[in-house]
Amino acid sequence: MENMQKLQILTPVAVALLIAVLLSDSSTSLVRASSTPRPFKKHHLHYYVQLDTRSPGISLKFIPPINTTLSANFGAGTLFALNVTKDVEPTSRRLGTVRGYTVETSYLGFPDSALLEVAMVEYDDGKYSGTLQLQGLASQQLTELALKGGSGSFRGVHGYLVVTLVVDHLPTRTFRHDVTFF
Repeated sequence: MENMQKLQILTPVAVALLIAVLLSDSSTSLVRASSTPRPFKKHHLHYYVQLDTRSPGISLKFIPPINTTLSANFGAGTLFALNVTKDVEPTSRRLGTVRGYTVETSYLGFPDSALLEVAMVEYDDGKYSGTLQLQGLASQQLTELALKGGSGSFRGVHGYLVVTLVVDHLPTRTFRHDVTFF
């Protein structure tokens, strides 16, 4: 009988301890989950990239051309760091940056030039945040870059990005990036 009374006393204490442990584990998981960016589950995203040729965010002297007498600007490299915005206006809400480099791959030069582009987009619209990794061939006619992964909300994504020139009033150029995820 005495053992039964001890068991009856221990049972509520054990249940209370078990609930406390479970709640503390759940609260830890909730804290971890709230610090992890929300996964991007949509199939499309678009934003604008602002290029001001006067800004220090572009370096045309990263790599000089190999031999301009035989091959136009073949081999010339450009570094860039440009603002990403919500809308087409350069003063619209800033969502991040796109940083990377291009290397001229054509022997012919403008307008038939083609650039190898490798870039990283840092994106944060308040709901989704992370990076996108881009690579591909940029040309005057069509620029379609491969989306080969990302981090944060975009962890492990794949897809492609189409770049469209929407404002061409030098010294300012604005590009629309339309991203499609698989």
